[in-house]
Amino acid sequence: MSVFPEGFDPRADVVLKLDLVLVDTPDGPFGFILGTDGLFVDVNGQKWWGSQLIKAADLEFSLNGTAPSAELVMAFFQDPDAPNLVNQINALGASYVEGRELIYYEQYFNSHEELYAPVFPPMEVLRRRMRKIRTSAEGPQMRVVALSIEGPFASRRNARRRIYNSTDHSAEVGSPNPSLDFIPRDANFKEKLWG
Repeated sequence: MSVFPEGFDPRADVVLKLDLVLVDTPDGPFGFILGTDGLFVDVNGQKWWGSQLIKAADLEFSLNGTAPSAELVMAFFQDPDAPNLVNQINALGASYVEGRELIYYEQYFNSHEELYAPVFPPMEVLRRRMRKIRTSAEGPQMRVVALSIEGPFASRRNARRRIYNSTDHSAEVGSPNPSLDFIPRDANFKEKLWG
């Protein structure tokens, strides 16, 4: 399986890519472009809204007992004449997104013209579960809305409860596999295995 869409040439003279995020909500999916302004409509008709105000934080590793997580953050100045976005989000509550999926995509292009008439569908990169929404206000107008998601190693804290034997190995790979029946059981070798 390729990470690129069928027919896409990653070695072409012009190769462009957009980083996309699809947020699943009870009101339907909302698509965002990370780090650039504009509106993009993919081959499936999904609209992706872009803003340089939207940033995706680096994914953390689980070290020293910290829970792995990441954030999708939008920082902006609140227009006094516009509706208060932070209050609207707070009214929805954490249950609006908690446990729902957030999907990262990459959209590839072989030419600048494809930005307006895409040929390839967005390629899914990964899926994560959303945890909560955090909002903050700094000063009279600076506002931050952050969507907290699980990190790539969220299941690391759960023990797999597998034993290094043929039965569990077969369950892991999904088919009978007797290969572990032949592993040495004794680490104190009296004789050389080879030569």
